[in-house]
Amino acid sequence: MSKENGSIARRLARFMAFLLLVLGHVVPAAAAAPEYGGTVTMGVDADFRGFDPLKARFLGIGDRSAIMAVEERLFDMDSKGKLIPELALSAKAAKDNKSWTIALRKGVTFHDGTPFNADAVVEHWQRLLDPNNRFFGLSFIQPIQSVQKINDFSVKFILKHPWAPFKQTISSPVGILAYIPSPKAVREGTQDRAPVGTGPFIFKEWKANDRLVVVRNPKYWQKGKPYLDSVTFRPMPDMQARFASLQSGETDVIRTDRGNSIQQAYEDKSLKVYKSDAGGAYPFVFNTSKPPLNDVRVRQALAHAFNQELLVKLVYKDTLPIAKDPFGNTLSCGDTGYREYNPEKARKLLAQYGKPVELELFHTTTPRGKEAGEIIQRLYKDVGVTVKLVPVTEGQMAKRVMESDFQFSGWRFMDFGDMGPFLKNILHSGSPLNYMKYSNPKMDELLDRQNASLDPVVRKKALCEVAKLVNDDAVFFYGGGMRFHIIAKTAVQGITGAEHGIVKMSDVWVKGNGKKVAVR
Repeated sequence: MSKENGSIARRLARFMAFLLLVLGHVVPAAAAAPEYGGTVTMGVDADFRGFDPLKARFLGIGDRSAIMAVEERLFDMDSKGKLIPELALSAKAAKDNKSWTIALRKGVTFHDGTPFNADAVVEHWQRLLDPNNRFFGLSFIQPIQSVQKINDFSVKFILKHPWAPFKQTISSPVGILAYIPSPKAVREGTQDRAPVGTGPFIFKEWKANDRLVVVRNPKYWQKGKPYLDSVTFRPMPDMQARFASLQSGETDVIRTDRGNSIQQAYEDKSLKVYKSDAGGAYPFVFNTSKPPLNDVRVRQALAHAFNQELLVKLVYKDTLPIAKDPFGNTLSCGDTGYREYNPEKARKLLAQYGKPVELELFHTTTPRGKEAGEIIQRLYKDVGVTVKLVPVTEGQMAKRVMESDFQFSGWRFMDFGDMGPFLKNILHSGSPLNYMKYSNPKMDELLDRQNASLDPVVRKKALCEVAKLVNDDAVFFYGGGMRFHIIAKTAVQGITGAEHGIVKMSDVWVKGNGKKVAVR
């Protein structure tokens, strides 16, 4: 190296050392401290189903943020499957994995003054497990035999067999069964319309199809929370109107999956978009018990005649991922034999069937539902299939599909972290929730295998084979993967994502409120 080059190298080295020294002393700007006070209004999908599990049966997406504001679970769960204490402190499995001992948090009180303890937990779970109560989700928790009190702050879940999804079941934010209600409110029959929990907010009022209001719980066990004085949830089934309410200031935060609104929000500096992928999907489901859909060739033809990429582009403006299995970001299976768009193959399968195919398609009355229905109608007309569009409300669709009183319908698969229990319930021939009336002994064997195993390798292999068999038999096809979008005013702080379409109101605060700063 020449003297000149060496000198340049030394000067460069000194400069880099100086730069690293300076950068090392640069302190990132501190996150703004939360402020107390104020109120937030959230626009949600529909009016609330209710808050008593036996009456409400399950949670709609719009119900989730509301119930989480008032009631709590034993645990939350992080993205890696680790339990995060809420009303419980720890969960310990027995050596044979056929029971779990749960230690409960002390010093917690329901909003009506009832103490939270083992009696409250046992009463809630035994009520769900009692077959005489006919809980809608009983088949989801079938592996739980009973829940027993050990002492005032300890309970034991007794399982019929080792069950891998147990931790998810007691912590899932999307299942109404995980939230512990006041036993007093349940016994008095008021829980469904005036929910009582242990959560950060206390129920104030619910005016059907107008609003549900909750107010700050001054005795909340998590010191310093919540920050807001109150939260109002406004049912707004029309997604365009919901987004317009955000733009006008009528609401402060909304959930939506309407592509046009999401695109506009990204371009609006007064708004912030949060998104999160999940398990589940937006499928189109068949009633496989009725002709012509009881013939696998027809279902296979319809799957090949559908263009998922086109629908996602035109209806969702590419804001949803493409789905080829029901697992989303929860499980990676590789090739599952997804039936790609191939109208020529569809025509050949229909020719083999040899009869005219006419279908009724249920779609929601929303603009999105209408657009999706019209796309399918055009695609199927191209291969010689006649589709009559039947617009229905979401409530009507849920009732008709769950009662197997349909032929062909748009649908949504629940966004569980572990899709095993859900798939077992909708695909197993012995399940009361098999609304597609699908029956295949091979499918039953795969579903039973994954349900009984604790080995993640065994379970993954079985579940991926389930996904492949679904595509082989064309039990349903996918109209898009699961992705949630939350849009909020930039002044609304504390939202960290859009997991399951939920806004965790205990963390939310309003910037520039002029109130005292919260101490973290």
